[in-house]
Amino acid sequence: MRIKLMTTRGANKRQIGIIALLLVFLLAALSGCEDEQDPITAELPVFSVTPVDMTGPYDPTDSTFGDIKFIDPVLLPFGAVLTLHQLSPAIEYYTDTGAAVRAVCEGIVAAILENPISQGDYEVHVTALPGSDYTIIYDHVLRVNVLKSELIYPGDTIGWAGTWTDKMRRTELQVNVGEGSDTRSYCPLNFGDSAFVASHRKLLQEYNNRGFTPSYDTLCISGPVTP
Repeated sequence: MRIKLMTTRGANKRQIGIIALLLVFLLAALSGCEDEQDPITAELPVFSVTPVDMTGPYDPTDSTFGDIKFIDPVLLPFGAVLTLHQLSPAIEYYTDTGAAVRAVCEGIVAAILENPISQGDYEVHVTALPGSDYTIIYDHVLRVNVLKSELIYPGDTIGWAGTWTDKMRRTELQVNVGEGSDTRSYCPLNFGDSAFVASHRKLLQEYNNRGFTPSYDTLCISGPVTP
């Protein structure tokens, strides 16, 4: 009986040891999974302010619709053909010379990049909040008014519309998701609130009513494109 009792106790100890090891492995696995979780959220940002002023009505004295300059080309939709192999990854706006470029949503300035010397302006990259999967790019910006790592809010002045001609300026609004070769650009109107979308519809309607060509049915011509 003594031998049997010792054997039973030994078996119990072995069982306890195995259970303890299993618990250690389980905790390690759970900890590893926690570390591997992607902290970036997929929540969509909401654009509540247009990147430039689009407040109508049309002013014939200087051919403007807010800051938009109604001199050809006026605007370029997302997905418009740029070259044989490239579609526009942004909505491009042609503006008056004093047009301020405004933040469309809350975010953190991730980068300020200088465009080629021939253009003489900048790209401002903003990580959108709370949807930090999304990078908002304000391209063709002069006199940049923000700093890297700065927290900005809808309506804040990013800078002023970039170079085009002596009488006009231009700027672009682009939304990127992904990194490297996996990066895709999405139409900014997909993220707009009702007022943001309505402002763009009024702009497009004014553009078409004034007979500019090509005419457009929408400012989102295609689905996601490679920038």
